[in-house]
Amino acid sequence: MNLTEETEPTLVRRSSALASLLILLGFVLAGLFVGQFFAFLGLFPMFDYSIEAIQSALTNPIGSPKAKAALLILQAATSIFAFILAPLLHHRLIDRHRPNPLTTQHETSIVVIGLVFLLMIAFMFANSIVIEWNMNLDFSQFSPAFEEWARGKEEQLKELTEYLTRFNSIGGLLVGLVVIAVLPAIGEELVFRGVVQPKLHKLLGNHHAAIWLAALLFSAIHLQFYGFFPRLLLGALFGYLFYWSGNLWYAIFAHFINNGFTLIMLYLYQQDVTDVDMEATEAVAWPVALAAALAGVFLLYQYRHMTKTKQPYG
Repeated sequence: MNLTEETEPTLVRRSSALASLLILLGFVLAGLFVGQFFAFLGLFPMFDYSIEAIQSALTNPIGSPKAKAALLILQAATSIFAFILAPLLHHRLIDRHRPNPLTTQHETSIVVIGLVFLLMIAFMFANSIVIEWNMNLDFSQFSPAFEEWARGKEEQLKELTEYLTRFNSIGGLLVGLVVIAVLPAIGEELVFRGVVQPKLHKLLGNHHAAIWLAALLFSAIHLQFYGFFPRLLLGALFGYLFYWSGNLWYAIFAHFINNGFTLIMLYLYQQDVTDVDMEATEAVAWPVALAAALAGVFLLYQYRHMTKTKQPYG
């Protein structure tokens, strides 16, 4: 831990962390605005400089042949400006005394990278149980209005996801990997694990509480209640990977594997190379899920053991 933090009064540290989080929120919101502004500048020539044509394509993408490219450009700009540049700018202007979240004093190990890859594959199999359970939750008796809204939002986002992840070529898959896997992995980990989690740790004084609260925020911003709990577990896993090693690149790689492996499997399914449908919400068989969970626990223990000499973040 930084010596200056040890000598600061607790109240000062906590108020500083809260102020920093609020400033980060402002930077992210500004990044969303700037990203959308530049995205629209790039879209104008594609749609003959017609705002109405752009709005029509974005609101009804299936009916426009140019909509997929427009949505990918918009998503890429959002990831770059709101989730990559915003936290880096926050570090440059606000957290100048702290190390950059992307730097680490410890070398990134290829062996640990391989272990993280296996861990994520095991996690995806085990997490299918939670995915199926979450999808079958019924809140109609508790709040019919919420049930209707949540189901409608889920179907809307599902249709959009299926549209964006339907690739006709290797080139399309590569673009999808960059926009849907690489950029979100870097950006979301920079924000939620690189900045938010350490600030919450400083604010709450407990790294477990910080990890799970950051994971909750990470899951909530996706606005998919029927995928909330699987994504919560995913965010917590990323949080522990970062906290134990002090190396954000491991969490970024794990995030990329989660998104990228799904995209590649979807492409292979669309090309009739495999029968495995990654968009299906049914869980794998219980013996497979149990074996994956046990393997995941073992791999997580090995990861902790291999990174135990590393310094956790502040």
